Amino acid sequence: MFRNKKGVSPVIAVVLMIVVAVAISLVVYVWAAGFVSEKTGAETKAGDYSFLMETKDVNSTNIRNTGTNIGFSSADETGFLAIFDIYKNNVLQSSGIVDSISITTWNKGTVLTIDFNASIADKIKLVHKESGTPIVFKLE
Repeated sequence: MFRNKKGVSPVIAVVLMIVVAVAISLVVYVWAAGFVSEKTGAETKAGDYSFLMETKDVNSTNIRNTGTNIGFSSADETGFLAIFDIYKNNVLQSSGIVDSISITTWNKGTVLTIDFNASIADKIKLVHKESGTPIVFKLE
């Protein structure tokens, strides 16, 4: 009685179940990824800030601002530390790391020259406080 009935072989049935499960997983992933990026993307301003490292000397590190204008309250370490966190060899520095800064307004396209109180081969990381944009380099 059941000999004339045709059906899907067990191997093909398993493959079809796997394909359906993967397809459902992909749909859920795409939906969740879109939801998460939509919620977190509005809070970041990292796209407005970008920098180009031109030289990495201890006595005159030159960084070009290729993004939004940045103003410092003063042309010294205090004004710079109000805008940037500075890490030397992955340790946050609270003072004494910047010897001098050349400008008070860092306009788009201009170069900021910084003299660091550091040694050759020290790893320096500047993080813009407002946007979280990092600038990582090793002094030469």
